[in-house]
Amino acid sequence: MIKPTSKIAFLLCLTILAHFAFTTRMAGQIDKTKPTVNNCNVYKGYLSGSIDLWTKGIAEQEEIYKIGRRSEDIYVLILSKYGFISFLIGRKIEYDIMALIISAEADVGVLATDEKFSARATAFKGGLIAMRMNLNPLKAITLGMKSLRLIEESIEADQNNTVGLVEMGNARFHMPSLAGGSHKEAVLCFSQAVNLFETEKDDSRCSWYYLHALVWLARSHESTGNVAEAKRIYEKLLSIEPEFQWVKLELYPEFIKKWGS
Repeated sequence: MIKPTSKIAFLLCLTILAHFAFTTRMAGQIDKTKPTVNNCNVYKGYLSGSIDLWTKGIAEQEEIYKIGRRSEDIYVLILSKYGFISFLIGRKIEYDIMALIISAEADVGVLATDEKFSARATAFKGGLIAMRMNLNPLKAITLGMKSLRLIEESIEADQNNTVGLVEMGNARFHMPSLAGGSHKEAVLCFSQAVNLFETEKDDSRCSWYYLHALVWLARSHESTGNVAEAKRIYEKLLSIEPEFQWVKLELYPEFIKKWGS
């Protein structure tokens, strides 16, 4: 039979161990240098093309940020809005896109006050200017150069920030060669970003941005004539998310039709 004093000591040890396990687990979850939790409804919206899931995820993320006012949470909020804006522009969907851009720009202003996220905030500024350019092609030259300059500044400040690398990849892929466009350079940018996601220097869990980087890496490889690598990446995407509608129903079938299986 265990003596009362022994019981107390035993329970005290259990309490200490439980507290240690909890605090260790929380410390592992909250890394102040990067976001710890991406919004999974936003991710599902990206996979399915559902506007309802995009907007639901953004609303959820706004509430999460209001509770803790953490830079990590507003970062995920900006990324969520950023993806939704890109989705709307890419699909030519009627929506008040400018209101979303203005809202995201205000959030970026807040994020920029945190030094740990300042490089990413600068990249977001550049990307959002590029989105304004999409809505106002007459300002393409001035806005395009301003966007590129900010993205370059972002990478100079932090060569391992995925936002800067992905947005530089986007810029190099879409810009005319005379203005600095290069599909080979796009491959390098997207490759580096994907590597950062996959080595856990950035969070790939429920990350639409990780899949986005893979998609454009595949398209960049295809554009440079590296068809085998593009095919490998498309198949990798479908192994990660078999129901990724954009890849499953559009990109990969078009690729196979053009290049064969």
